[in-house]
Amino acid sequence: MFKPSQETITIVGAAIALGGLLYMSHNGLVTSYNGLVTSYTGLRSDMQAMRDEARADREAWQAVTRADREAWEAVTRADREAWEAESIRLRAEARADREAW
Repeated sequence: MFKPSQETITIVGAAIALGGLLYMSHNGLVTSYNGLVTSYTGLRSDMQAMRDEARADREAWQAVTRADREAWEAVTRADREAWEAESIRLRAEARADREAW
């Protein structure tokens, strides 16, 4: 029967201890990696939610500015038409005054 020496038993014991340490380290790394993946996935969904919110804010802002621009254009159009009508009336008065002289 084979009887291992004290050195062989020590080497095998050290190898088993190192193997256990490597196994535990590997499991710890896998757990950390899975936690990072979960965090990354959560961050991606948070970023998508922020993008969606920013898009909605931008669309609301564009709608408000579009309405403001259309209102401004309507006001300036009405002012221009009123100015043109007044200008035509004043020219007609001036022409009538010139003809009256």
